[in-house]
Amino acid sequence: MMPSRPLTKKIVILGIPPIDLLNIAGPMEAFRIANTLTEHYYPYQVELVSAGPDKEIKSESGISLLGHSVLADKKWRTPSIDTLIVTTNIPSFGMYPAPTIDWMRSQADRIRRICTVSSGIFALAQTGILEGKHVTTHWRVMDEFAKLHPGVHVEEQPIWVRDGKIYSSAGMSAGIDLALNLIEDDHGEGLAGDVTKELVLFLRRPGDQAQLSFSLLAQYSNHRSIKALQPWIHEHLNQELSVDVLADRLAMSRSTLIRIFKHELNTTPAKYIETIRLETAQRFLQMTTMNLDKIATKCGFTSADVFRRVFQRNLGISPLAYREQQSKQG
Repeated sequence: MMPSRPLTKKIVILGIPPIDLLNIAGPMEAFRIANTLTEHYYPYQVELVSAGPDKEIKSESGISLLGHSVLADKKWRTPSIDTLIVTTNIPSFGMYPAPTIDWMRSQADRIRRICTVSSGIFALAQTGILEGKHVTTHWRVMDEFAKLHPGVHVEEQPIWVRDGKIYSSAGMSAGIDLALNLIEDDHGEGLAGDVTKELVLFLRRPGDQAQLSFSLLAQYSNHRSIKALQPWIHEHLNQELSVDVLADRLAMSRSTLIRIFKHELNTTPAKYIETIRLETAQRFLQMTTMNLDKIATKCGFTSADVFRRVFQRNLGISPLAYREQQSKQG
């Protein structure tokens, strides 16, 4: 007897105009590729639904998308939806159509997974179903969201968060990461990894990946000393990089250096160096077969044991377990 094939899952992407194009196009493309890579059946039926007055969903980039339907259609009164993905753009918060909020609230118990991409979390929060939940959103609007919804716990670092049936993501490329992880939940690491390769992504990021790394923050710092110091640190990462060494490099006092780091990066020089070493070690673990002793030396840790302890303390996982996790994803 032939085993029965899995049921096709209905994915509804609800666009509340205006939207950011990538927040819709990214997840839709991931699900489309999953369909093309699966033999004999389509794992997903994806429908783009406009919350506006017609099927046109305007984006901030000037390109409009044409939805398959509008939320006001009769078929959405009692729909059968496996996964709902809600997205809208930053300027929209607080200005969502009441019928859209009412519809999401009324359907919440019937839907297996409810997801948000970027500022879609603002619209979903107005339903009240996020009270007491842990969520994330784009780093630029986190403070605004926290002020508007003090009963919702905002996770500042992760690119996506799951709390029960609620999935939230930082948006943009993180929306693709969320879609890939939904695919993994449904069909395993194999299909999710194949979709990742088709999208030509370096790796599929876990939810606890930070939205903003210290390297990125330093790159866009307006302070000349921080800009000048960053490449030098990377070139000398295997050497001693104490506060005194960094201060001497910039010809400034310890106190001035500490003050600049606090103002520009909201951290200490020591914590910055440790984080850069960890970020570099993560790349070595992902991209090479280098052993831990060699990685520790290249990244400036005094020994492999120290490297293991620092890695475990900061990331909650051992270096070897992290390498294994990343190899399974790609």
